[in-house]
Amino acid sequence: MTRKLSYLIQPLFFSVLLTGLLSFAALSLEAQTQLGVMGGVSLYSGDLSPKEFGVYFEEVRPAFGVFARFELGRAAALRVGVNGASVEGDDARHGREDRGLAFRSRITEFSLVGELNLFKIGAARNRGLVPYLFGGVAVFRFNPEAPFDGDYIELQPLGTEGQGLPNYEDPYRLTQFAVPMGVGVKVLLSEQLTLGLEFGGRMLFTDYLDDVSNVEVNYFDVLEGNGELAARLSRPTVEDPTADTSYRRGGQYNDWYYVGGVSLAFRIGGHNRGVQSGRGIGCPTF
Repeated sequence: MTRKLSYLIQPLFFSVLLTGLLSFAALSLEAQTQLGVMGGVSLYSGDLSPKEFGVYFEEVRPAFGVFARFELGRAAALRVGVNGASVEGDDARHGREDRGLAFRSRITEFSLVGELNLFKIGAARNRGLVPYLFGGVAVFRFNPEAPFDGDYIELQPLGTEGQGLPNYEDPYRLTQFAVPMGVGVKVLLSEQLTLGLEFGGRMLFTDYLDDVSNVEVNYFDVLEGNGELAARLSRPTVEDPTADTSYRRGGQYNDWYYVGGVSLAFRIGGHNRGVQSGRGIGCPTF
């Protein structure tokens, strides 16, 4: 109970802390503020992907978010946001029926990113295009599940790779840090409205987004220590476990997830002193 409560409190605390710090920074720097919404897609890449950083459109799922952007000048901005997304992977889609693994997971992400405006295309003060790069830090909550008998089973409590047993790793945490990074373009519609298009990946510090890693597992260790259900979901297609008691479920690729979409941001009060003029941005205005 205590562990589950800590998993819920950590992202909430992190989000409140970031919001407070950014609000203080915005007031101190008299930054222009925008509030926005985002709608788009999320994708997964990892041990259940045939190749590294594979993007498979049959596994695209919806994503959404809200954010606040604090413009620190014409060339840079800070953004705090909350995203909701989902990811999934299935060996059956990639010719790996022999392994038979599958998962899905909902993701809640709290992020703080910096935006670097590269240049502005368009001479009008309140119109134009502004490509940008972004990068920062995030904390996210996930919970992989696997299909079983017409329903879905939470995988982390089972210990499908022997987590919690002697000589195995501890259970992985469902709240983790990530590094978001990517590219985008802002379409300046007016002094108050900005349309955005963005796509970015999340470099993770866990290989268990899909509950699958590259550690060596002994089938009978899982069966005797964590139970029959954990063993069945660890090796769903096994017929004779005595023929090959040790195995590795995953490969060398680390897990990533990606979020991309379209956003609409509304400026809150005041006159814009941000990217609209195009002056001071890294490259000349066209």
